[in-house]
Amino acid sequence: MNAKADNIITLLAFLLAFRDLETPFGEQEKQNLKEVAKQLYTQPKAWEDYIKGLLLEIITPNPDLNQSYQFYKSQLDNLEEIPDDLLPNEAEISRLNALDKAPITRGFKPKDEATGYESQLNNVVVIVGSSEKPEETVKQATFLEKCKQVLSQSNQSN
Repeated sequence: MNAKADNIITLLAFLLAFRDLETPFGEQEKQNLKEVAKQLYTQPKAWEDYIKGLLLEIITPNPDLNQSYQFYKSQLDNLEEIPDDLLPNEAEISRLNALDKAPITRGFKPKDEATGYESQLNNVVVIVGSSEKPEETVKQATFLEKCKQVLSQSNQSN
C-alpha cells in the first residue's frame, strides 16, 4: 500500500490506543464511539468534514487514551508505508463481527463506498463501535498485536 492516508493512520492509532486502554469507556464515550461507527458505515467520505472530529472528541479528553494515541500516531507517521499484512483481512473482520451477537441497527445504504484498506479499518471501527462491550471487542482484533510488534521493531531500527 502506497497511501498513508490520514484516516488510515488515525483509525489504526485509535484502535491500538483503545486496545491498550486500562479503564473502560464511560457512557458518553461509548455513545460518541457508536456515532463514529454509524458515520463510518453510512458516510465514510465525510472523514475530514465530520468523522475525524468526532473521533478526536473521544480521544482528546481522555488522558490515557490520548497519550497512547499520540504515541502510536507518531510511530505510524514514521513508517514509510504501512505493510499490507498489518491491516485486517476479511476473515478477521468476519470473526470480529461474529463475536458481537447483538444485532446492529443499520440506517440507509452507504452513499459513498470506502475502498481497500480504508474500508477494512472502517469495518473494524464499525464493529467495535457498535458492539455492546467495545473494550472487549477491540482486544479480539489480532491484527493490532501484529501491528504493535512491527511498530516496535521499526522504531528500534531507526
